[in-house]
Formats: sequence, structure tokens, C-alpha cells
Amino acid sequence: MANTAFTDDQMRDTQGLVFSGYGAFPYCSYYLLQIKDPNKARSWIKRLVDEKITPGEPDKALRKQTGALNIALTAAGLSELGVNTGSFEQAFQEGMQSRSRATILGDQGKNASTAWLWGSDDKPVHILLMLFSVDEKTHSKSQKEEETAFKQGGVVLIKDLERFDTTNLNEEKGREHFGFADGVSNPLVEGFSSPTETGSGNEQAPRVIPTGEFILGYPNGYDGKVTKVPGEETLKDEEKFGFNGTYLVLRQLEQDVQTFWTFIRNEAKKQKIDQDYLAAKIVGRWKNGAVVKPDETKPPQITDADMALRNQFDFRDDYDGKGCPFGSHIRRTNPRGQGLGIEQKVENGQLTQASVETSLKVANRHRILRRGRSYGAFIENPLKENISGERGLFFICLNANIERQFEFIQHTWVNSLKFNGLYDEDDPLIGTYASANPGFKRSFTLPEDPLRRKVCDFQEFVKLRGGGYFFLPGIKALRMIGG
Repeated sequence: MANTAFTDDQMRDTQGLVFSGYGAFPYCSYYLLQIKDPNKARSWIKRLVDEKITPGEPDKALRKQTGALNIALTAAGLSELGVNTGSFEQAFQEGMQSRSRATILGDQGKNASTAWLWGSDDKPVHILLMLFSVDEKTHSKSQKEEETAFKQGGVVLIKDLERFDTTNLNEEKGREHFGFADGVSNPLVEGFSSPTETGSGNEQAPRVIPTGEFILGYPNGYDGKVTKVPGEETLKDEEKFGFNGTYLVLRQLEQDVQTFWTFIRNEAKKQKIDQDYLAAKIVGRWKNGAVVKPDETKPPQITDADMALRNQFDFRDDYDGKGCPFGSHIRRTNPRGQGLGIEQKVENGQLTQASVETSLKVANRHRILRRGRSYGAFIENPLKENISGERGLFFICLNANIERQFEFIQHTWVNSLKFNGLYDEDDPLIGTYASANPGFKRSFTLPEDPLRRKVCDFQEFVKLRGGGYFFLPGIKALRMIGG
């Protein structure tokens, strides 16, 4: 067993993306590559590790100020480079495009891998190279350098796909394309969340999640054991290839912004309610990121000092979903301290602390670290502007167990029709059950007094354009590849 203490030295053996989405670097390119010459590719990776790869760095003064670079590989990519993948998680070995994973994820119909732009069996990806920069000039220079290097390094851009640039992000507003604050609720992680982030003194503040939920080689939050570290069985965990690595999920999600807001406008008019109110109920948050609370019809004012408080709630005050509906997007993707088939006890209009803690224990076994970015031009007024071009989200998440974390969320919470006592409803924002099941009529329930409100027969707003399961190795592991 490995030394289970996550020290500063261990942080420096991980890639920096684990600890940061690099928000200070708004310019970003994702290169999806195939290996053509394994020997040259190994030499190229060795140079990256020696000169370019951005490691985790606990000392802020030592962190790079102009950019970052990280690399992840699929099971096929690792195999091409001579790494035995037999000890890796089954989901990773099979790949997101496989029939078994597609069944779990609901990637069927228009979202089937046969329709993807990349990542299918016909358009496989071996390597994900992620490049981040502080400004356009720096990014352009870095792009030229890295493109020249990997072209000489035995790898090529995959067919019909060059690169994605996220230079048009609406970073200053911190919103995704539907117009809502994003990245609000990443978990706090033992070993790399600062004490000021933990919400000390607030009983509804998020709990700190064990390191092993996101980095291999440390105790997890499921059973307290060390999540399996891929590598030779005869070696100690800290000597294995997978130590200080993690699994990375990448999905390119196209967002149909105009269809979403056209539906919201028409349905709100039909229901005689405010359109921002209806949209907030579907998401579970107001546009400014504040969770929708019972009896609210307009968003609360949030000051800069209040921003950190947007994630300090656990639904104990909203156990009947009359604020943030049970089926809303954020309540499905992180149910927090309510529901999940656990008996709930209410006292004085609130769930009891014991009920909350039991639900949180279950919910926190299925958390992910999000590291994605939006792509495409941001639209200020989708109901008036003439919209052209594609826009969406490069969804990236990190987790130590793909099946128990990412796939569980997608299958058991997002696409489940029976989530939290509901009936025949999937996630109204990102659910894809209708694509996999032609003839299914989507609906969404808003618990209200004296009667619930129902929204019926609406379309899907997100389409999967490509995806893959990657492994984000630790620094020592990358050196093993480079030789």
C-alpha cells in the first residue's frame, strides 16, 4: 500500500489540471492526436515532461504566469506506447464509444458514437494535448511551437478535426452559453482545498472530499480504501504507473441556445410566468449562480463578497423541492443532503441533521472535478440575435473511478426517469433519454403551492459531438513512457 499522505511532493508529481482549471489563462486549445510512430512519440513525450508539462505546485509564487500544458491518453494510446492497460478500470479499457458504455450513458440515437466528429471506432483518439495561455500573442506562439513539435514527434491530428480554440469564452461573466453562472460547485478536496474554502462555521457548507476520490493511490470516500492503482501487481502502489494519476472524461456538447430560449419564452407565456423564473427552475440556479429558494420569484442580489456562498447549501430548507425542483439540473448532478431513497426526517420545517448527513455521505461518493470550457461565440440575446456557428461546452471532469463517479451521475441521476421520486422525467437541461428512446415525451415538474406545475413535451437542448475516456498520468508515469 502507498503512503496515503498527500504531501507537497506528491502534488508536484501530479499534472496541474487536477488542481486548477487554469482560469487565469483564457486562451485554450485541445489537440486530439493519433500516434503513428510510437518511438518518436515517446521521445516527444519525454521532451514535454522535461520542458513543458505543468505539474501541481502548492507554492503560488512558483506557478507559471503565462500558460500551462497537460497531456492525457486513451487506453489505445497507452497501448501504442507499450503500456499494459490490463489493470486499468474496465470502463477506461472499453472506451466511451463502446456499446456497453453507450448503453450506460444513453449515447444512442443522434448521440451515438457513429455520428460523432471524433472519438468513434472510425475516428479514434490516442492523445489529448491541452494548451493554455494568458493572452492571444502568447497562445499563438505556443501553438506554433507545439504543433511543430508533435508533427515531428510521430503523432498527427485526427482526420477531419484540427483543433479547438476557446478564445471566445465569456470568461469575464463566468457564464456558459445558456447564460448561467458555471463552475460554481466543484468539490473541496482534502490536500488541495484551502482552509478558507471550507466554509468553517456554516453547517450547510460543502464537506471536504477525500483525496482518493480524484487521485489514485489514496483512500477514497466510498469505503475508505485506496482505489486500485493500475500497474504491475508486484510493485508497491507508489511505484506503479497509475500512482498520482486520474481518469479524465471529455465530451463535446453542442448547446442549442436559440431552441432553449425559444422554448422558455413560449412556455413561460403559456404558463403565465416569468421566463427567467422558468429557466432558473430548470437549471436550479438563477443566472447569477444563486440557488433557487422556496418562495423566490426573482434572483437575489449577490455582491462580490457573497460569491463564495453560492455553494453553501444542502437542501435541508428545501426538502419538498419548492425552491430548487427535484428534477432540476443541479439537483440531479449533485443531490447534496436530500433524497436518494433515504428516509427523511423533518423537524421544525427542516430536514434533521442526521438525515442530511446520511444523504451527503451517499451523494459525496459520486462527485467529479470539472475542468471544462465553453467554445464558440457567446450570445447576449438569443431571442433577437441572428445566430450562426456552433457553440457548446467541452465538458472535462476528473475522477478516480469512472463507473462510480461520472457514469453513475449520468445514468442514475441525469438520465434516470425515476430520480428522487419523479416519474418519466430526465434532466431537463442535458438529458438525452428521448434520443435513445424515440417516442418518449419529455416533461418537468415544478412543485408549487397549492398545486404542482408541469411542463410537457419539449425537445432536447444538448447534442453529443464526440467523447472519450482518458488517463491523466502523474509526472513519474510520463517519464516511464518517455523512457
